[in-house]
Amino acid sequence: MPKHGYRKPSDKFNRIFYSAAKGNALWSPSPRRARDVLGTGRTNGYWDEGMLIGDLFLRTSMGEVSYLWNVTLPKDDFRNTYGAPPDFEQLHLDPSTDFTVDPLRFPSPGVFGATCDKDKPLVIEELNGPNKLRVSSTASEGALFALPLGAASYECTASGISKLRAHALKHARRWHEHISDKLNYGWTNGLMCLVTGCEKTSYWASAVFDTAERFSLDIDMVTSPTSPIFVPNGEFTGNFQSHQVGKKDAEDTATKRHSLTFRAFHISMHPSLFLNLPTIQMDGHRPLDFFFCLPLSLRPPVKSYEEEFVSFHPSLVVNQLIHRSVPGIMVAVVHDDDIVNVLDSDASRLPDEKELQRLMTQRFVLAITPERNAYLMDRSEVHRGVLGRCLALLRIPLTALGLLSFAAVREKP
Repeated sequence: MPKHGYRKPSDKFNRIFYSAAKGNALWSPSPRRARDVLGTGRTNGYWDEGMLIGDLFLRTSMGEVSYLWNVTLPKDDFRNTYGAPPDFEQLHLDPSTDFTVDPLRFPSPGVFGATCDKDKPLVIEELNGPNKLRVSSTASEGALFALPLGAASYECTASGISKLRAHALKHARRWHEHISDKLNYGWTNGLMCLVTGCEKTSYWASAVFDTAERFSLDIDMVTSPTSPIFVPNGEFTGNFQSHQVGKKDAEDTATKRHSLTFRAFHISMHPSLFLNLPTIQMDGHRPLDFFFCLPLSLRPPVKSYEEEFVSFHPSLVVNQLIHRSVPGIMVAVVHDDDIVNVLDSDASRLPDEKELQRLMTQRFVLAITPERNAYLMDRSEVHRGVLGRCLALLRIPLTALGLLSFAAVREKP
């Protein structure tokens, strides 16, 4: 398999969490890791509050956040002061029906993690009280968050997700134009994200491991940034890397502003609308590989997400397939839940590109709006009567050429 990008702990960390259907994980949850993509001097209120439902951002090559603005807040809100476009339109979500908040999503203290093998999960034991834990596993790889103060979840309901999807389909083209006017470099088509849910905490440590025998780690659930949370014990064999909240970010433990995982719509544009300028940029202190600045069609083929998950998120493959299936689609949106729902619950790895395409085309059809925008619709919804408001069910003839493609339903104006 061709090797591209950076083989960092964050790559493996993200891939393991996603394959375990736990969403997009941030190796560095601190909001101060967010990049100021529009050159405003700081990321507005994102540094103070962290991720919120309705946040729009670009996902960087390292899986970090380049915050733009929030579509559910007024234009004059501090988070929208510098980034929002002149013709910004606010989306109103109803707190009683469109999203839920669970302040005790994860207990305090607790461990939130996954392994590459669902038959070999993380085993958690108490050592001399609830504040000292031992985590072990016989899986070859794993990733986890240690949460001394627990975590809260913020999740859109079905109605909230529907509203955010409609808003993205309506405005994404204008968002793209506005961002392109502000940026002096290109980014990969499909890396624009609109958040529909996240888990947040005030104190954390993240870890990733690989071992040929047994992983075992002691966790001291302290809340002092000068004390290590992870303490490898004598039973551990293999490689282990960890990261924990910094002293400056740990001073305020009352506010849950560090984003552990998130779910989002991944938005792509028609290639003719996408100005992807091949300019080498700096990602923090690391030079961004030239290949990452190229359109996906010009990159070497990638057959697996094993090492390159961050640069080659599964949504990029699905969005490409949408544009290939129906020429002329202007905006396509793919939600993380769409992809997670086709993953094999017994599988230990993400499917390769061909298999992912097969699973997606079997489960979903394309719903095409009169404006030539598209989103994924479960086939069961079509059979329950959605065809009554559609013009036709079309099988795109690419299958005759041996290529996978989505069937499509066209919405009436």
